[in-house]
Amino acid sequence: MEEFGLLYEGMGGTRMAGRVSGWLLLCDPPVQSLTQIADGLGVSKAAVSTAARALLQAGVVERAGEPGARGDYYRALPGPMETVLGVNHALMLKSLVDRSLELVADRDQTQTNYVLLHELSAFLGFLEGEIPGLLARWNEHRAAAPATTGARTTDIPEHGGKK
Repeated sequence: MEEFGLLYEGMGGTRMAGRVSGWLLLCDPPVQSLTQIADGLGVSKAAVSTAARALLQAGVVERAGEPGARGDYYRALPGPMETVLGVNHALMLKSLVDRSLELVADRDQTQTNYVLLHELSAFLGFLEGEIPGLLARWNEHRAAAPATTGARTTDIPEHGGKK
C-alpha cells in the first residue's frame, strides 16, 4: 500500500489517498467500510475518511451500499480507463499551458521556461491527438479478450449490489 501511496503522492495527491486507493484495488471483499480500511492500513478512521472524500471528488472511488449495514462503504470505482488514468487532467493541462503561452506571446520565446512551455504544449497536443485512437484500440482489445481474464468493469454491479 505504501508504494501506491508514494505513487499517488508523486502525482500530486496525498500519500494516504494513494494507500486507500491501493487498498480498495486489492482488498477482499471489494466493498469496505471506513473502519475496515483503517484497520487494514493500520491508520485512523479520520485519516481514511479524509482520503476517501478526496478520492470521491477525484472519481477514483465510490460509496457503495451494503444491505443492512450502517456507515459509509467504499469500493474502487469501475470506469473507463481515461477516467482511471486521469486523461482529463492532461487535457486540462494542455489548455492551461496554451493560455500561459498566450500571456507571454510578446516576450522572448527563446527563454528556457518558454521553450519548455512550447515543448509541453506540443507533447500534450500529441497526446490529445493520440488518446482517442489509443482508447479505441484498448476497447477493441478488451472486447476481444477471453472472458477468463477476469471480470470487466461492465460486469461489476453498481453500488455494491449483486449481479
